[in-house]
Amino acid sequence: MSDPTTARAQRRQAVRDGSATDAVDRRSDRTNPRGRGSETTSRQRQQTARREIADDIDIERDGVGVIDRIGEGIDVFLRSAGVRGFDENIRGDFASEADFVEPGDIDSRIDSRNISAEPIVASGRRDRVADRARRETAGDMEFVERSDLDADVGRFGVEEIAVAEDRRSNVADRARTGFAADDPFAEPGDFEIEVTAAGIEDAGLSQMGERRRAGRQFEAETPLRSVDPERDLTRMDDGFGLRSGAQRRLSAREFESEFDIFGTGDLDPETDIRSVDGEFGLAEGPTRQLAAADIDDQFDGFTVGPDDIELRETSDGQFEAMFEREVRR
Repeated sequence: MSDPTTARAQRRQAVRDGSATDAVDRRSDRTNPRGRGSETTSRQRQQTARREIADDIDIERDGVGVIDRIGEGIDVFLRSAGVRGFDENIRGDFASEADFVEPGDIDSRIDSRNISAEPIVASGRRDRVADRARRETAGDMEFVERSDLDADVGRFGVEEIAVAEDRRSNVADRARTGFAADDPFAEPGDFEIEVTAAGIEDAGLSQMGERRRAGRQFEAETPLRSVDPERDLTRMDDGFGLRSGAQRRLSAREFESEFDIFGTGDLDPETDIRSVDGEFGLAEGPTRQLAAADIDDQFDGFTVGPDDIELRETSDGQFEAMFEREVRR
């Protein structure tokens, strides 16, 4: 039968019979197994452990469970609330570091006993991450659509995202159309586009595309109805200019537009146009026609024709028209 006397009473009895000097309960060093300096109570040790763990993983203290196993030290683990808080933190941290990954995509893989986690992108969520990566990446890339992209997603997020090789021609065509829409004189075929896995690497008018575009601009802005990109154009510092033959045609069309006596196409650029000090003017034949028509409008009673006009070339290469006729009384 066990002795019913309490430990405190036994210590007092030991003092009375001389076997002990006092009745103080002296604790073993094992009551402070972690060596925190001064001895602490079990409750204090548990509170300290709970606080340190909670602060370290940023959760509420009541989410941490603590057991003081005598002789073995403190056993710390996560309660259900602690697991939820830790899981939320792990998901948030992972998602903030991994592109295109959201907290809901994460499997935290928490070990509540060891208070550890090995987070990965959940296998069932990787297709969603890939779709999100394609959508958001396409939104930041000119002329690239979501369907043009391939995205590889592994345990730790998007490992690679690239324009699929078999879609690069689609991207190039889309770019040509887009660039041409912004230029009133260009057409899609004028542009040379280089597309790689990263998107459009280089884009611009090809050498022939530059000429074709310039030809269309001359056709739109001058009386010329047709400009051959190779035969009629010459490259200049600021773009393209017209070669001599095209300049003659342009002068012919301009004179036809300026003077009513000439219809469109009446003047032959080779025979009716002459060079004057680096510019172009009318040759003798059309000059006589123009002068005769002008003089004829000034006089009534007789008709003035080109054969009635005499031309004299001035010092600056211009023509001076003269008309003389005997009038009988």
